[in-house]
Amino acid sequence: MDVLRQIQPSPEVTRVAATLLGSIALVAAIISYRYYAFRRRLPPGPVGLPVVGNLYEMPKKHPWLTHTEMHKKYGPIFSMQYGANTVIYLGTHEVARDLLEKRSNIYSSRPRSVMVGECISQGNRSLILPYGEQWRGYRRLQGSFLSPRMSNTYRELQDLESKQLVSEFLTRDDFFKRYHRYSSSLTFALAYGKRMPTGQEEEVQGVEKIMDNLNNAFITNWAVDSMPWLNKLPRFMKPWMKIADFLGDEERDFFSMIRNGATARKGYNWCKDILTMKEHKALTDLQLSYVIGNTYEAGADTTTMTLQVFTLACVLHQDKVRKLQAEIDSVVGRDRMPEFEDTEKMPYLLAFVKEVHRWRPVLPGGVPHAVTADDEYMGYHIPKGATIVPGHWAISMDEELYPNADAFEPERFLKDTELPFSQFGYGRRKCIGKHS
Repeated sequence: MDVLRQIQPSPEVTRVAATLLGSIALVAAIISYRYYAFRRRLPPGPVGLPVVGNLYEMPKKHPWLTHTEMHKKYGPIFSMQYGANTVIYLGTHEVARDLLEKRSNIYSSRPRSVMVGECISQGNRSLILPYGEQWRGYRRLQGSFLSPRMSNTYRELQDLESKQLVSEFLTRDDFFKRYHRYSSSLTFALAYGKRMPTGQEEEVQGVEKIMDNLNNAFITNWAVDSMPWLNKLPRFMKPWMKIADFLGDEERDFFSMIRNGATARKGYNWCKDILTMKEHKALTDLQLSYVIGNTYEAGADTTTMTLQVFTLACVLHQDKVRKLQAEIDSVVGRDRMPEFEDTEKMPYLLAFVKEVHRWRPVLPGGVPHAVTADDEYMGYHIPKGATIVPGHWAISMDEELYPNADAFEPERFLKDTELPFSQFGYGRRKCIGKHS
């Protein structure tokens, strides 16, 4: 008993311990109260836990499928809390249009991207630039060579590349590589004034390498993205910067090299075109290289993926292909190749293309926006700094807008020629190359 008495805490220690535990309990209660009070004001969604929120519920594979199911449970708008980050998901065209287009003045920025946006690309990559003067400068230049009027002038080159693609399919079955050559050559010829007739050129391989590295960087969970304050540490305490410097130097050298070659090349290209515009004077040479380089990346990548979806649709829905072929034959016949002017007489062809975009969007999870001011919508609070995700897959699978949504039915766009689809995004961040 004497030994037990000796190891028992004194009354003073007991009081201190009780006070400490009470304080911890009080702080935990306050944090929990504030967290749940905050969550109640947001759009509905799984409640999560204080501090970590819904981090443990973050889907690891095909998150757009999980989010589509969550829309069925919570409605057209729901929220998740990932630590201190509030993410709000939009699942219908109406909601996305209401916020991202009708209120584009506060929904046009991008979430902060520390690793890719700041460390690798040093604030130059247009896709993830925050809304501001630099982004507007990029947009004005891109808009000058991707406007509907200018896009119509590219048809001769598009026709040439398309005919080479058809010719290649007569002897080759590696359709992915053929599509990639086609889209790379088309976009590179416009951007830099040089075709890629084989797809094995140094320039094609260079952009493939950059895009592979960039995609890997995008999907990696970097600690500095979750805790941006880490980027203020001394350089020797930031091991990720070695990777960022290597990847960043690689893309900057590549963009500068191909742009320098383009400005010295005969004939039209975007690199020479933008130098005739007064807006280019507000940007540095490096920024101009990124304006063109990012446009080339985006055009080559998404066009290839869309053509793959087209092939998938044709293989799985041959009855639709027969109907499409019959329309083409009725307009063109069998003695010549189709031309752009023929499309005005082919409503089913246009409906087919729209359904390809809707049925399997190439960016199913959407590209996130960031809200720059507190807002209210449908009675819910949307806090400044929240990430807003227009889920293209969820929007495309909305049964109210697209009955039997998982089916490939071009006819839906014949029944309603104004039927929307979300493939090109919303508001001021809508894809500027949609006319090309």
